[in-house]
Amino acid sequence: MPFQPQRVEQEWIVDAPASLVWEVLGHTDRLNRDAGLPSVQVSSFEDEDIGRPVQARLYGLLPLSWVEYPFEWIRGSNYSVQRDYTKGPLARFRGGVEIEPAGSGCRVRMFAELTPRNVLGKLAIPLVGRDTMKKARAYCAKAIARLRPSHAGPSVAPKALMSARVNQADWTTLRQCARRLEQVTSLDRGIVGCLLRHLDEAGEEEVIRMQPYALAARWRTDPHETLRVFLHATRVGLLSLQWQLMCPNCRIPKGEAETLSGVDKQFHCDTCGINYDANLDRYVELRFRVHSAIRSAEERVYCFGGPYSAPHILVQHLLRPGDTRECTAMLDDEAYRIRTLRSNESLLLVPGRQAGGDSRPVFYREQGWEEADRSFQPGRFSLAWKNDTQRTIGVVLERLRRDDLAVSAAKVAALQEFRDLFGSEVLAPGVEIGVDSVTILFSDLKESTRLYEESGDAPAYGHVRRHFDFLKERIARHQGAVVKTIGDAVMAVFHQPADGLRCGLAIQRELAAFNTSLPDRPPLVVKLGLHHGPAIAINANGLLDYFGRTVNVASRVLRESLGGDLVLAKEYLDDARVRDVLTESQAPIVAEWTSTLRGLAQPLTLCRIKE
Repeated sequence: MPFQPQRVEQEWIVDAPASLVWEVLGHTDRLNRDAGLPSVQVSSFEDEDIGRPVQARLYGLLPLSWVEYPFEWIRGSNYSVQRDYTKGPLARFRGGVEIEPAGSGCRVRMFAELTPRNVLGKLAIPLVGRDTMKKARAYCAKAIARLRPSHAGPSVAPKALMSARVNQADWTTLRQCARRLEQVTSLDRGIVGCLLRHLDEAGEEEVIRMQPYALAARWRTDPHETLRVFLHATRVGLLSLQWQLMCPNCRIPKGEAETLSGVDKQFHCDTCGINYDANLDRYVELRFRVHSAIRSAEERVYCFGGPYSAPHILVQHLLRPGDTRECTAMLDDEAYRIRTLRSNESLLLVPGRQAGGDSRPVFYREQGWEEADRSFQPGRFSLAWKNDTQRTIGVVLERLRRDDLAVSAAKVAALQEFRDLFGSEVLAPGVEIGVDSVTILFSDLKESTRLYEESGDAPAYGHVRRHFDFLKERIARHQGAVVKTIGDAVMAVFHQPADGLRCGLAIQRELAAFNTSLPDRPPLVVKLGLHHGPAIAINANGLLDYFGRTVNVASRVLRESLGGDLVLAKEYLDDARVRDVLTESQAPIVAEWTSTLRGLAQPLTLCRIKE
C-alpha cells in the first residue's frame, strides 16, 4: 500500500522587509547548505525532458537520486520545487517558502510535503524535517542580521553574508600580497580593506565567482575603483581571473577559461539546449576568484535552478497539459519577454500606454505562442497563460535588460589599466569574436612630415613619443585604452560612446597646455575621428585588436578632420549620454555635411566639433 504524503511546516514573523527576507531565503543554495542538506551532482537533461537527474549522498552515506523539476516562483513572494525520487527512502518531495508583509516586517511560511517510499522514510520524515527547518530558520536570522544596511563608512567592509568557512586564509601570504597592493598608491585604501576582509571572512561560494560591481554595491564603493582594486589584486597574487561564458537565456555560466585565449568562439547551454556564438559584450564576463595560494575554496552545489540563479526572471511556472495559471508581477516601462524553458519559444511584451494594457490569456500550442508580441501598461501586470499542448512546459516572465553588475570582456578590454597589467590577455590566434558595440577613436598629427623635415628624425620622433604619452593619459582617464600606434597615429577603444567624446574634447582642450610646456618644440595639431558600432575582436600579433566596418568608418572619418577639431557621424549623437556630454561641454558643432567616404557604399552625414 502506497504511503501518504506527510507535511512539515513552520511559520514565523521576521522584523525585516520582505525584499531582504526574499534575498536571504531565495538563495536556495546557501539555504540548503546551512540547513544541513548534502551537496548535489547534476546530470544532463535526457532528450526533451523538463526534469533533470540529480544525485546526492545523505550524511555522506545514503545514496539518493531524483528527477528535479524547474522551480516555480513569483519573485519576492513565493517559490516551490518538486523532486521525484528514484533511489532512497523518499518517493517525492515538494517544498518551498511563502513570504507576505505583516506590519513592519513579514510573515514567513516554510513547508515541505514528503512522500516516503518505505518505513525508514516514514519514520525519518518528522525528525529530519523539523531539524532541517530549525536550521533554515537559524540561517535566515543570521543572514538577515548580516545583510541589514550598515551605517559604517565605505572604509569598513560590511560582513560577508556567511562567515562559516571550511578553509582559512593563509595570513602570511595574504599579508605579503596586501603589502604589494598598498604600493599602488592610486588605489582606494578603503576598497582594498573591504577586499582583504572579504577574502578572509566570506564563505567559500562568495570567493569563487566574485563580481566587482556587485561587491561595490554591497560595500557602497565606486564600481570602477572597485574593479581597479580587483585588477591590481590579481596582479599581486590575491586573485585569479575567470572568463565566464554566460548563456543569454538563463544567464548562468556555461563555461570558464582562465585566460581569454581559452575562450572558444562557440559554446553550448545544456539547460537551454542551444549553441551560442561567443560575444565579448553579452556572453563573456570577467569574474574573479581567490588565488589558491591565499585560500583553498572548493565549489560545491547544494541547489541549482532556484530564484537566486536567475534574478532577471520575475515569474516561473510549470504548466502541465491543459493547465492555465495566472502570472502577476510589477513591470517597469521597459521590454520583457515570456519564454518557454528548454524550447525557448518567446513572446515579446512591449510597454504601451492604453489603460489596462492587454490582459487576454496567452496560449502556447504545438507550434509555439499564438502571437509574437503583446502590449502592457507599466505597473501591476496580470494575465493568464495556458498550455495547449500534450506535454509539461516551463514558462517564465523575464526582463530583457542586461545585468548592470556584469563586467563584460568588451568593457574591461577597453580599459588601459587592464591592457597594461594583462597585456598577454588576448584571444587565441585565428579566433574572431563579435562585440555588439565598441567606440573607436583615431588620431593623427597634422603636417607631421614637415615636423620631421624641420626638426630632424630623432628630435621629431621624441616629440611624437611625448605626444603619444599625452594621448594615452587622457584616453586612460576617460576609461579607454590605446589599441595600437600606426606611425604618428593612435587607435583607441572605449566601451561607451560618451567616454570617447569626452576624451576627444579633453585632448583638443588640453593640447595647448601640452604645447606650451615644450616651448623649444614646434606646436602640434591633432586630428581626431570617432565612430561606434559593432566590431570583431581578434588577436593581431599578440595584441587584442578590432576590425570591421566600425573601425573602417572611424579611420575614414579621421581623414575629414582639419586639425584642432573632432569629426564624427551625426548618428553618433543619437545616444542620449553623448548629447549630454556635448551640452555639458558647450562645444559647438561648427559644420555639418554629407560625404561618401572611400570604401563605403552609402553617404554619411558628418559633424565637426570644435571648442
